Amino acid sequence: MVKTLQYMSLSQVYPAVLADFNLNTCGDPDCGNFGVAPDFTIPVFKGKNAAQRKQAAAASIPALTTGLGSYTMSSDDHHPRISEVFEYAGDPVGWDDGRSMECGHQRGNGVCDISFSIMSNEHFLEEYYRLLFAGGCLEGPVCGACGARYLESPDDFIFNGTHGKLAAGGNRRKAKPSGFRIIHRPCKGKPGARLSVSLDHQAQKELRDNVRILRCIVNGDSITTMRRVLADPDTGRQIGVSRLYSRIFWLEKTLLAFERAKLKEWKQRVEASDRFSHMRIAHDDVTISVNWESRFDRRLTPLQFSVSADIRSGYVFRIDANFDPNVDPVEFIQEHYLDDTGQPTNLRQHYSQKSGVTFTAPKMQFQRPSGRLDEAMLFASAEGRWRVFSERVQNAYEKTVNAGLALPPEAQEKIAEADDKRYQLDQIRQGHFGFHDTDRDFRGSFNGSVVKPTYTKAAHLACLRDMLPKGKITLVGEQEATMVRVVPHVFRDMINEDMFEWFVISFDKEVSAPKSKERMARFIEGLEAFKERARAKLGDDISDRELLERYCTKRMKTACIEGRNGTKYSHAIPNFQSRQFPQVWIKTPAQYFGETQKVVGFPVLRKKYRDSLKELAFDQEVHDTELRAALTRRALKATIQPVSTFMSSLRHRTSPSKRAGGKGARTGPAYINGAVFNPAVLMAFLNIFRIYYNWFEPRQYKGPGAAAGSESTIPGGMSAIRIPGTKETLEVPKKATTVPVMLTPAMRLGADPEKPNGRPRKAPDPRRVLYRPWLFHGTPLWRKFEDR
Repeated sequence: MVKTLQYMSLSQVYPAVLADFNLNTCGDPDCGNFGVAPDFTIPVFKGKNAAQRKQAAAASIPALTTGLGSYTMSSDDHHPRISEVFEYAGDPVGWDDGRSMECGHQRGNGVCDISFSIMSNEHFLEEYYRLLFAGGCLEGPVCGACGARYLESPDDFIFNGTHGKLAAGGNRRKAKPSGFRIIHRPCKGKPGARLSVSLDHQAQKELRDNVRILRCIVNGDSITTMRRVLADPDTGRQIGVSRLYSRIFWLEKTLLAFERAKLKEWKQRVEASDRFSHMRIAHDDVTISVNWESRFDRRLTPLQFSVSADIRSGYVFRIDANFDPNVDPVEFIQEHYLDDTGQPTNLRQHYSQKSGVTFTAPKMQFQRPSGRLDEAMLFASAEGRWRVFSERVQNAYEKTVNAGLALPPEAQEKIAEADDKRYQLDQIRQGHFGFHDTDRDFRGSFNGSVVKPTYTKAAHLACLRDMLPKGKITLVGEQEATMVRVVPHVFRDMINEDMFEWFVISFDKEVSAPKSKERMARFIEGLEAFKERARAKLGDDISDRELLERYCTKRMKTACIEGRNGTKYSHAIPNFQSRQFPQVWIKTPAQYFGETQKVVGFPVLRKKYRDSLKELAFDQEVHDTELRAALTRRALKATIQPVSTFMSSLRHRTSPSKRAGGKGARTGPAYINGAVFNPAVLMAFLNIFRIYYNWFEPRQYKGPGAAAGSESTIPGGMSAIRIPGTKETLEVPKKATTVPVMLTPAMRLGADPEKPNGRPRKAPDPRRVLYRPWLFHGTPLWRKFEDR
């Protein structure tokens, strides 16, 4: 018989709160507990006459009446566990791996009752810093004595001479220092306070090879193709894979530092100007599968990439994977779950009751040091490494064993040690925490670990928020359960200032191209007829945009799903059917830019509109004229097109991101070679492609919320057509009236501004970008490296 754990109160398990961030509060912007942590000083009345005693105490404790800071806790039964080893051997105990909170703030005649699962703020912060510093490559020099970062406070560091020397080379390059020494002034004299800083790959002789790698990455070449391109022309000797990986990681680091420096300058320019900033951001996810073990073992590890792009310019700000390449599964478990003697530790949480009774219970996911990660996969990867080690040693001595000889004592000792480690991991993993088996149990493992998507999503949005200038932000995405949990908390301050809106859209993705074009043609036909009637009645001064809004406002309807028996259902998925969001979704008549049959929801609106919309049931029509017009304006600009365009280009032009697993009748499942085996290299590929897409490739950009200027008019005139069989031409009037404006997303965003000399705008030359110390931009080290 399985026992249950002792009761635990919310005050005992509530996670630590960060100074300016807390994921564990009510997520309803209109609730008094929005952003308010539990108040554990509020007394709880139980027993005889509890209601009367509570009412009497409410006079001196207003929170008893309003419910400010009032929450209750319940078990989260989505992840039931059974512990049956260690102290529970022979006496197993069942428990739920998580807890949920319910808001108890008063609302009308009842309580708010918004429910959410408890998360760790510390895990969020760890994931935030991972994305902020791009896995460590943008962290810069760090004081070895106290951990202070040079890039965070460069004025606290002083120079202490040069280090090394680069010999004179081609292109009239003179001999110069290879690096500079700096000292952290507050720690001067302590070990680790003096650092030597140099640039990666600065002694390369064939600099054009880096540009070749860049061109290969953005044009769909595989690792094998790159090795052929970089082969020695005389001997044909190819570059090693690890060396090529090193170049790719250097490219990623350099381009990310370049982008960070340029976006920082852009943000400062926008904030220094008097213009009001309103950033409209499209957000979506793309799933890319990695690590096919072999052509015979076709199992995949799917990674989820969060992508955010500016709707006006098409600039893709971030693409972040729920994968941490810096986590070594074996080292992580040994550091956090085994003590110095190799015995299990850190598995239980200690609790004490008011009566003085103390007890322990298995740590829940938000209490464990590995709670940020996909723990089932983490433990399976660690166990798999020991298994692979044993198999490799045994295979190495296969001939010895077949000859009837015993393995050397050292090999036998290491195999026995590996078996003990595997048994120990299995005890912790399945016996204590009850994690299930995964496909990774019986295959080799890459370095790193998958992160829970909720933490990556929250950190991605927080990094995005910090990249944008002060002002208003409108976020447009699709229906994602993780967004419901994190968006209200990441943008809490902006919501309170009425400077944030969040729209969710869906449209017909399965429609064929001819059908989509037919819908768009019908929409344009109806719109043009409406314009003619309106201008005949109102005059020609009214703009096309205003007429479009009037046309859509008049034809806007509430969107519902109708069942077989005529019953209406909400268009929202269950996570969005919470009372914290307005329940009305609208169907807009606008059919353009490939997003047809579009339905738009408005989880977070300006308060004046949100209050009115929340009063309506999911199947009620919106009759308020001002509210209908406001919803139409927002629906017309709600799009994820810039993200879809980027991801389509990504799929076609980078070989590791192509869809795997297609089951063609002739060829069978597709198999993808190359860097797709290594998630860290895949992430580098995607970051390099994103920055190249933003800065180095001019293209035309059109969309529902795109800035004007995608086309420019050309003067009328004559064009010449050659007469067949002769050298004579016939002049005819020009048919074209406009020409596409080819700009990079960075130019349209304003991050790559026009030059003051008025010359035609050109994308930057990669050769002039790659060899500058962008990581140290804006610090004294920047000038040192530039002037050396």
